[in-house]
Amino acid sequence: MPTAAKLVAALSFAFAAWVVCIVLEGLLPEAQRVGRLYPVSIAIGALGGWFISGAAPRSSYAEAAATGLRTATTVTLCALFAFALGTMIQISLRGLYRGPMDAVLDVFNEFMDFGAMILNAPTLAAIALGGIFAGMLTESAGRRWR
Repeated sequence: MPTAAKLVAALSFAFAAWVVCIVLEGLLPEAQRVGRLYPVSIAIGALGGWFISGAAPRSSYAEAAATGLRTATTVTLCALFAFALGTMIQISLRGLYRGPMDAVLDVFNEFMDFGAMILNAPTLAAIALGGIFAGMLTESAGRRWR
């Protein structure tokens, strides 16, 4: 059932994903294309906010911050998997895999490669602080509009 907390969670985690994309784009090499980084990340952030943070029962702002951090972590892992899967599909459409098992195994290699790209202080800080702020904003909306 739609609630104000779910709507605020979806919007705030989408905004947090957008901020993380801006930070990440500034740290990537200039030759690397961002492609669908923004729309995919924002969509996953909105869905994660709606289904994870917006639906979580909270009783304090500390729990809301923890829920926000959990949601941000889940959204980050889902986005990494989505980008790894997309890269695998692009490579497989070019016919560069010897078989289907090579393609499946390459998803995990791509996941690790994309994960290594975000392992830096500015990106991790943006993920953590964005998640905490979005979680607390969701709690505030849940208390205000019941």
